[in-house]
Amino acid sequence: MGVNAHRAFENSGSESYRKNLNPDPEHIEELRDASNKIRATLTSAFASWERRIDAGILFEDVAVASFAEGFAKPRLSPKFRGQGSYVYHTLNRPTHNPPQEMDFDDGMFLPSSFVTLNGHAHPIVASEGYFRLVEEALAPLCRSEGWTLNPERPRPSCVRVSLNNKRSHIDIALYAIPDDEFEVLVEKAARSAHSSFGDSAQASAILLDEIYKTITLDRIMLAHRDEGWKISDPRKLEDWFLAAVKKHGEQVRRLSRYLKGWRDHRWEKCRLSSIALMACVVRYFEEAGASVPARDDASLAELTRKLPQYLRGEIRNPVVQGRLDEGWDDGNAPLRPGFVQCAEELRDDVAAALAATDRTNAKNRLCRIFGMHFPDDPALIEIDGGSSAAILSSGVLGSLGAASDAQSAVKIGGDERFG
Repeated sequence: MGVNAHRAFENSGSESYRKNLNPDPEHIEELRDASNKIRATLTSAFASWERRIDAGILFEDVAVASFAEGFAKPRLSPKFRGQGSYVYHTLNRPTHNPPQEMDFDDGMFLPSSFVTLNGHAHPIVASEGYFRLVEEALAPLCRSEGWTLNPERPRPSCVRVSLNNKRSHIDIALYAIPDDEFEVLVEKAARSAHSSFGDSAQASAILLDEIYKTITLDRIMLAHRDEGWKISDPRKLEDWFLAAVKKHGEQVRRLSRYLKGWRDHRWEKCRLSSIALMACVVRYFEEAGASVPARDDASLAELTRKLPQYLRGEIRNPVVQGRLDEGWDDGNAPLRPGFVQCAEELRDDVAAALAATDRTNAKNRLCRIFGMHFPDDPALIEIDGGSSAAILSSGVLGSLGAASDAQSAVKIGGDERFG
């Protein structure tokens, strides 16, 4: 005996865990409206930068010297593109609010001339001045809207605007791209759009995407408060995840959201990042290949059987050098053992729920695992005599609930990135 809980996770008709994780439409509209106001404010501020900030603050010394020699000061016209979970379609509504908030990541791309200093090319715009102009431009908007600029502390590689609803924020990453290449791509994309579409709105929508996708690799630079300019191409992570979805199907996206939902239910704050969980999901699909079950509940059981092993080892960044588990083993209270223990309990709890002999018992167990967003409806679960053997083979059944010492260990040093 056992149960088939696929419809409780995903179905096209009634309530499901996946649907319950979707943010409310009014919250999304609120984020979009705030993002549009921020973009309009920054576009205006950079167009009139000479009235707002001294050139010696905004630009590198070599650029300021060229202005003194009669070279024209540049016109600054930033472009914007959404990033992160909103673009990946993995954005979840928070479980513990506060402190959890929906996170909308927006990239600001500033076309700029580049200069070579000490053998390295970087923008003539100074990274410190870039942050300063953005924050000085947004401060009046935040005051008028009741928002908070950089709550708690400035993030090293973005500017955060916390909305007045206390349930969402917008992180603006500041990039620079070479203006000469940008202008060529604009002209090329405009010709292509003009030849394909008569409607200017359609053309402008294609224009941004065509430019973004064709900028030369390693020519996008990210402003960092402490380290200056860093090569950082946000397309790599987006392309990696969307390629995994294209190869393995929408279940990659759904299982990523289920793990994030479990994490957000389990901990109010946690350094088990969304991208680390997504990397584990993609690894599972790559290893399992064609043997991945079609049912979400069965596939989740197989994934959770592997998750403790994944979290014990290194979690490499899938697109650049580096790791996604940095800091998990630091200090007197390392985080990794707590993460592994909680993953083991998740494995055993999911197996026990799917091996239940009645629908209500299975539903109650799954609600305890995934929290308030899991549907409280036993009718979505079916008795399935053929499923228990496969589920029971996934791991040793364990007790429900986490040990309190494991929870406290994991909470140390937690961040606020959810969604």
